Amino acid sequence: MKMKKFIFNVLALLAVCTAGNAQIAGLNIGYCNGEVSTSIHKEFCSQEKDVWVSGAIWLPASDINVNAGNELKSIRAGLAQKIGIDTMSVWVRETLDGANIAEGGIAKASVKKGWNEIELNQAIALDGTNTTGYYIGYSYHQTSVNQGLSVFLTPTPNALFLKHGDGEWTDRSAEGLLCVEGLVYGDNLPKLNLRLISVDAPEYYIIDKGKMTVTGEVRNMGVQTVTGFDVTARVEGIDETYTAHIDSTINFQENKTFSFEVSPSIQQTGTGNLIVTITGLNEGDDLNMEDNVASDQFEIVQHDYSRMVLIEEFTTEECVNCPRVASYIHELLDKEKYKNCVTALCHHAGYYTDWLTVPCASKYLWYFNAGGSTYAPALMTDRWTTSGASTPVFNPSSLSQLESVIDLRLSKPAFVSLTLKAEIDSEANVVKVNVSGNRAKEDITVNPARITVYLVENNINDRAQAGAGPDFVHQHVVRKVNSDWGEVLEWNGNDYSYDCQLDLRADYVLDNLQVIAMIYDYDQNDATLSEVANAAALSYADFTTDDIRSINAEDSEQVVYDLQGRRMSGDKLPKGLYIINGRKQVVK
Repeated sequence: MKMKKFIFNVLALLAVCTAGNAQIAGLNIGYCNGEVSTSIHKEFCSQEKDVWVSGAIWLPASDINVNAGNELKSIRAGLAQKIGIDTMSVWVRETLDGANIAEGGIAKASVKKGWNEIELNQAIALDGTNTTGYYIGYSYHQTSVNQGLSVFLTPTPNALFLKHGDGEWTDRSAEGLLCVEGLVYGDNLPKLNLRLISVDAPEYYIIDKGKMTVTGEVRNMGVQTVTGFDVTARVEGIDETYTAHIDSTINFQENKTFSFEVSPSIQQTGTGNLIVTITGLNEGDDLNMEDNVASDQFEIVQHDYSRMVLIEEFTTEECVNCPRVASYIHELLDKEKYKNCVTALCHHAGYYTDWLTVPCASKYLWYFNAGGSTYAPALMTDRWTTSGASTPVFNPSSLSQLESVIDLRLSKPAFVSLTLKAEIDSEANVVKVNVSGNRAKEDITVNPARITVYLVENNINDRAQAGAGPDFVHQHVVRKVNSDWGEVLEWNGNDYSYDCQLDLRADYVLDNLQVIAMIYDYDQNDATLSEVANAAALSYADFTTDDIRSINAEDSEQVVYDLQGRRMSGDKLPKGLYIINGRKQVVK
């Protein structure tokens, strides 16, 4: 067996204290870590009157036996609200429908929102020989519709069993955990007992990069302070073990996060399963090794591509706060760190419209809660929606907040590439664009991947920008788009090549033009399913041209017309596209 060892620093500690035994009279056993939720979650509650509602967790025998030599004396049961509850009981059972080993109850006057600590009618002696585990639960009678169950929306095995009235028990542990726990008292509370709560492998492992960072969370369930522990990791099916030592002071019932790097010898794409185990504590043997193991799955991909993050700004000249956010984008793009990996474009909509508004800008207001209330300034970064949010649109409060979002996006691998080419066709008065590339895996999007190509212009003088000084100019303004919602990308195996044309207008300053392309997901029924897989940008200086000849603005011996057919003076022509001596030419 191969052995690889990595030594690393643990993430910043939140608190530090002298190692030793905490002066604890009792400890709580369960999954909610002593915390109670008062948030309403109707999906777990009964909508009937005059009905009993029950909830429970199951603790395996190992969690019971580690407390040998002590007694389970009471139960803490959480309520999100108490309205309409006239009776509440707690209980301990070996099976959900079995007889109560011990129980206790309170009447309406004693029922409280939050924790309700109820003593059992008889203490349960824990002798270390339990073989079945215990269900710890509570029941309450509601006289009217009540949303009383206290639940955290953290999926946890064996942590949420529910029963309404005469119905059957259902396991809802994949949706959350119930706030109920047993309270154990005695002179032999476990000293060393570290629990591995969770492990988080990255979503993807890139074979060509050859390493990944693993994070985890531990909780000290013993009364003695732990100052460090060993952790091992292995990928299921690979004969390798990766070991790290973590120096971290963890007090009684305190949680800490840790992180370490592994370099597994994976050669085949597919799905991997990472298994992490706490193997030893600085202070001695862990008394319950069965809660020291956790796992997480990840996808294995051969390679990825450099990511370019796309910022989309909703802005108008009517918006007094828009120059503030525009300055954030300008400062960010000016930083060396982001120059080749972030690009931006502006939709002039959200707070009224202005003279720079194009039709697609108003259509994209759909992203504000799929057509809900709109505002400016507002941003989308890769049309990506954070966990739990209902829209990809947000209003950054500071440059640092915007940078943190961009950094998070840049940390995500991109699995499709974009190579941009553009040329001016002077006869057709268009920009011809070709976008080509390939994908590292087939499912780069949930829905069929779409490609959108924008013609963008910079350095446009404002007319009446609210909240701006005299030197304000508009940047990243969308002028043209191939299709408002893009076009479905056609693949040749894992390769693609896409062509389109974007019309030019006489008032565009060619030197200020950019082409920006993105490949993204799109679900017309859900604004949150629009994540950009990758983007690319190309400035006019990198366009190619056909028969357009450049002349100097000072050249005056010419017969000059603009593209609307108006005769122009040859003296000091503004930059742009003109008909000079019968042919189209660029003035630089």
